Amino acid sequence: MGLSNDYQIMRIARKYYDFHIGQLEIAQEEGISKSTVSRILKKAHELGYVTVTVNYDLDNVDDLAVQIKDLFNLKEVFIVPKIVDDDNIVMQDTCRVLAGHLDNYIEDGATIGVSWGKTMNCLSQCIRNLQARHIQVVQLNGSVSNYSNPTGAVQIVEALAKNGKGESYMLPAPAIVDSKEIADVLRKDSQVKKVLEMADSAPVNIFSIGSLTKDSILYKVGYFDDATYDHMIEKGAVGDIASHFFREDGQIAALDMDERVIGLCLEAFKKKKYSIAIAVGKNKVKPIIGALKGGYANILYTDEETAKEILHQYV
Repeated sequence: MGLSNDYQIMRIARKYYDFHIGQLEIAQEEGISKSTVSRILKKAHELGYVTVTVNYDLDNVDDLAVQIKDLFNLKEVFIVPKIVDDDNIVMQDTCRVLAGHLDNYIEDGATIGVSWGKTMNCLSQCIRNLQARHIQVVQLNGSVSNYSNPTGAVQIVEALAKNGKGESYMLPAPAIVDSKEIADVLRKDSQVKKVLEMADSAPVNIFSIGSLTKDSILYKVGYFDDATYDHMIEKGAVGDIASHFFREDGQIAALDMDERVIGLCLEAFKKKKYSIAIAVGKNKVKPIIGALKGGYANILYTDEETAKEILHQYV
């Protein structure tokens, strides 16, 4: 497409969306038909010249939030109402709410520990300028290097650091290694040790809660094979936080697997001033229950349907 045609698309889009000129009037000004104007406006969307964002405030579903807060003795619970029956929209809404509340938890100069995953990748896209400045953002667990789809490992760290005018620190190691011996050696590496020490001292953790399924990133990239997967199911594993797998009662599911994880240990999550979990979807119900029973989170962000199912299964 030529530059002149590009300019015409931009010009017509500005007239229609910014100046609210009708399509018939635009057609007369441009010397083209109204149907051509309509096609050009459609093309503007396809080329990304025009995007549509629907903004709306989301109030907490207070009755559900209070029940879950009291049930698990949490500091805060925010339940996002279900506006539309679409899992991606529900996740985006939940991430948008947490992103809008980050100023409540992050202070100037603070160190923030973050995990990664699909939910954290979504959260990274919602973060805007923070009031806090000079923050340090550290990765809570090692990541993957051989997976093409975005995991949020880099995105969430950089998004927080950029919007908090601070610095980012990645954990230069895999999430899970082949043996406890290899993990012990890696933890002694100066760079790995530095990031883990920063993560341990961070007053704020922000993390997603994963479910143990063959659709998980950890399974897809081969961090455990079918035999290990079956072993963890037998041990009662329901989900993970920062690659640490736990049972529905909150206890570590398989110690032999947990010893191979490169990342902040789950016990350290219990000591944080703000240990903020975000998880959306009915497949996350048992993992959320396990995380809350284990005391790994003291703040929870989730959606209305998931909250109802948590109460249904637990109460």
